Amino acid sequence: MFTDTVGVRPLEVNPRHYGSVFTMSDFESKVHNLYMTANFVAMEDLRLYGAITYNKAQAALDEVIMPGVESLLDGDLEDQDFTFETMPTYSDLDYELLNLQLGFEYQLSPEVTWTADGIVADLWDYAPYVFGDETGSYFVIRSGLRLEL
Repeated sequence: MFTDTVGVRPLEVNPRHYGSVFTMSDFESKVHNLYMTANFVAMEDLRLYGAITYNKAQAALDEVIMPGVESLLDGDLEDQDFTFETMPTYSDLDYELLNLQLGFEYQLSPEVTWTADGIVADLWDYAPYVFGDETGSYFVIRSGLRLEL
């Protein structure tokens, strides 16, 4: 990540940029994924399937420490002291997602297959200030016909 501190004279007809200093800060991300799927052919025309997905993610920005610029100043240029004390907390991510899916495919004819499945998902957001509190659950049931022409 790149951060910048800038010094400029008060607004003039031709404002001048006198320089800047920067620092780098590390961003660490830890993600764990577990995925399991199963398929079972119950009859010649019927296939059952399911999946479980689990995700756990954590990420954080290290503390941002700007270098001192006092020795670089030449008298009439003042130091614009931008602090970044709380910046690392705004970058924190910490959540878990569990997703379960069950479904079937039933072949009605060689050209037509009926499909149906259900999905349940639960999300636990332990750092809700990043995108707002995304904690919650949803359930979806869908069905349709697949035509193979």
